[in-house]
Amino acid sequence: MSATSISFVMMVFAFVAGLAAAILWESSNSTWRAHLDEGFNAGVALYGIVSELRSDPDGVVPQSDFDLKVVRPKSQLRNGVEQINFDVPQRAVYETSFSLRSGAEDSPASQDRLAVRIFSPNIKYQIAGVQTPEATGLAYQFGEISREIARICSDATLFVALDETRWLRAQAPHVWACTARPADYRLLALLLGTLVMGILFSVANGFSLMLDRLAQQIFRAARRGLLEPIPARGVAEVRRLTAAVNEFFKNEHERLEQRALLMSGISHDLGTPATRLKLRTALIEDAALREKLDRDIDQMTDMIDGVLSYTRHEMDQESPKRISMRSLVEALVDDYQDIGHPVTFFAPDLVNLDRPGSVFSQTSEGTKMLLRDQQRVLSRCRPNALRRALTNLIDNAIKYGEKAEVHLSANADQVTIQVVDHGSHASFEAPEKLVEPFVRGDNAKLTKGAGLGLTIANSVVRGHGGELQFEQLADGMRVTMILPRWL
Repeated sequence: MSATSISFVMMVFAFVAGLAAAILWESSNSTWRAHLDEGFNAGVALYGIVSELRSDPDGVVPQSDFDLKVVRPKSQLRNGVEQINFDVPQRAVYETSFSLRSGAEDSPASQDRLAVRIFSPNIKYQIAGVQTPEATGLAYQFGEISREIARICSDATLFVALDETRWLRAQAPHVWACTARPADYRLLALLLGTLVMGILFSVANGFSLMLDRLAQQIFRAARRGLLEPIPARGVAEVRRLTAAVNEFFKNEHERLEQRALLMSGISHDLGTPATRLKLRTALIEDAALREKLDRDIDQMTDMIDGVLSYTRHEMDQESPKRISMRSLVEALVDDYQDIGHPVTFFAPDLVNLDRPGSVFSQTSEGTKMLLRDQQRVLSRCRPNALRRALTNLIDNAIKYGEKAEVHLSANADQVTIQVVDHGSHASFEAPEKLVEPFVRGDNAKLTKGAGLGLTIANSVVRGHGGELQFEQLADGMRVTMILPRWL
């Protein structure tokens, strides 16, 4: 599907789900307001019955929606305190005891003060939350208490003192019982709204991740050279963008191949006349002139060989392989040692690997571990290209220094190879300039070479997504190859 289609579907879904959530929320709010209003009205009606029974002790309990009964609880002294025992179900273990008094200034306190007890199997009621202002009458307070009882699911039994011995027991199953509470869909509406927001966020984040993943793949392809097309994944627009990028890289790669092929052809063709010139100079009787011409022809031949090597590297698109980096470097150093070159290999017995973080711990300098190098620093790279680059660095170290030292180290993310020589070097203000084609240092004027060795090495390292660094030492130069462990 395209992003437009997905966006349209999500807009319709969000509208429908949002409308359903709003309807559920408002419907539940209306139902609950009606239920609580009914509880308030029941409390006001209960106060009317209490007032009648208090004014007429011999009166009969009127018919109402309440389950009413006048009781005479027993009282007894416990530790000098008079306690009243009400006949309530055994499960009604929580008692809320308080007194109500009218806020009217001209009403007698003895007439307007009412003792109230509420027994519940579940909770004690927070009566302080329903206490009313000074000008509020008892009817309103009874209504608020009844509203609070109706709000919470607890089959409560209410007792109101009529006089010193009589109490009115009141139960209201039609309002106070748990079965009387209306269905509450507000939580469902809230969850539905949250679900909609989560889905919309996930879809938007998915679009962002698609573009971010494509950007990372393009960045890696641009740095390392595109060998395989970027896989087309995601919505139709992202797939079309991926196809366009693949087509661009393909065309650009073909143009580079054509240029490299042209340079290779020209360099190869120049080799034949250079060889003829070499043969013809042998016929020159002037030894000094013959030596100068031979030196110029040799320099031209070295440049041709360097260009051929560079174009061969550009045209050779090697597939990455999983190899032992330590074995590759060690074998190359052994080859140099076999022919008598002073090249030494240094590698630690322990490889430093960063311990990955988890939900229970975080990566820090204190959470590193050392593992025995059993796998010989496994890495995914282009071994032939890497061998060519390392050979160029070692050749330079031997050519311009007394000896070469090769150091290998690795962590979980990258491999570091250092080539150190200890020769006399001229002072370079910017040694990084040496990676440019045909650029040579002052100390290289008397040695053979075309100035393409470091250019090829830098091209290989950058093709792996790495970096080539230079550091001048007191008696030489350190060249560092920093490569990602997994290409």
